[in-house]
Amino acid sequence: CRNFPSTGNSGILFAMNQQREHLIESIQASGFKSCLVTSGGGSGAIHALLSHAGASRFILEVQMPYSRRALFDYLGEELEHACSEEAAATMAARAFERAVMLTLTDEGRPAVLGIACTAALQTIRERRGEDRAYIGIKSQHREWIRRVELKPDSRTGQEEQLSSVLLDVIAECIEAATE
Repeated sequence: CRNFPSTGNSGILFAMNQQREHLIESIQASGFKSCLVTSGGGSGAIHALLSHAGASRFILEVQMPYSRRALFDYLGEELEHACSEEAAATMAARAFERAVMLTLTDEGRPAVLGIACTAALQTIRERRGEDRAYIGIKSQHREWIRRVELKPDSRTGQEEQLSSVLLDVIAECIEAATE
């Protein structure tokens, strides 16, 4: 294995400060178990959750169906628009079904969440519509959908922005689900 010189920040990670670490700890200690699915963006939030010790307290499974075919295989249906409110809701519902299935034999049956993020970030190809994302979260009794307006920025900058918002929305929904 050859060592390559570091070129600095790859854009994969976003700044983790004490406040962000505390947020991730509160998500993981919430008592919820979750399946997460992202398409097009939000991978930084998954990395942050998995990089924090104790990730298995919260995460059951992560899926990243990136191509249209992969998303079709994950959902079992074709969506008109891969980055839409409908897509986020459908993905969250599928992730919720997976979370229920993966916890069927768990003692005490934990509360579960299906978490989805679908995004259209900066790209080099022609795209219809603006840079945007949708976050969908489904619990046993509620469903949340949030549209995220992405500021004009590099793809790396938009990924950081979206990943930060995704963590915040997860924490908000956990708080709302426990009230």
